[in-house]
Amino acid sequence: MAAAGRAPCLGGLVGRSFARRVLFAPLAHLVACICGTRPVPMATITRLLDGHIRFRQDYFEHSRELFEALASGGQNPTALFIGCCDSRVVPHLITSAQPGDLFVLRNIANVVPRYEEGVTFNRSVGAAIEYAVHVLRVPHIIVCGHTICGGLGALLAGPETLDRDTPTLAGWLRDAAAVLDRLRRRDLDGEALARQLVFENVVLQLENILTYPVVTRALDEDRVELHGWVYDLADGSMTVFDPQTNEFKPLEKVLAAPAR
Repeated sequence: MAAAGRAPCLGGLVGRSFARRVLFAPLAHLVACICGTRPVPMATITRLLDGHIRFRQDYFEHSRELFEALASGGQNPTALFIGCCDSRVVPHLITSAQPGDLFVLRNIANVVPRYEEGVTFNRSVGAAIEYAVHVLRVPHIIVCGHTICGGLGALLAGPETLDRDTPTLAGWLRDAAAVLDRLRRRDLDGEALARQLVFENVVLQLENILTYPVVTRALDEDRVELHGWVYDLADGSMTVFDPQTNEFKPLEKVLAAPAR
């Protein structure tokens, strides 16, 4: 084992000087990336670090019992929350959830690629679903979309417009392109099409979740429920998908309805 603070030797495969170049060149590059080679504004990062100090003083200390229980007892979340990466949508904030309540999976346009046995693409999403359902045994899975979604806007514009500068993003959006097929037969365009795409995308991702064996097993055992939500950025409201009527309804109307 290499001594602490010293770079490990690559043995007889390469000379020591070459090994040092191999080991330290990436480190030098990393330092340059972190520290930068030119002056950059630090106000934003300082604000975030100051925010952590306030969190420790104003929130953590007043909720120490909660955090100690989470640290010692593990996690037991109420739901797997699948949402978009958009910085304007904060799952814990819009649901008034506490730490430990939500197991959160976020990506561009809250996409759930279909499960295909033997295929290892997009493993992050599948791994999170399997961990949440099989290991954590969450009783609820929520797919939450939101209005004015930049990812879906790019999908409407055509992923090929992103190929040169953001090829990974372009490929990800092509995985979600199936949702457009459902809207091509409707007389929609402009803002109406963009808005309807948000709702249709949530339904499609719920259907894709059903392709995961871990989810179908949990459904057969009657220990998990699926939910589709859309959060409105403009007014803060939430609409909820009703599978009985195949439509989205205002949250207040759903909560007021008698239980079925």
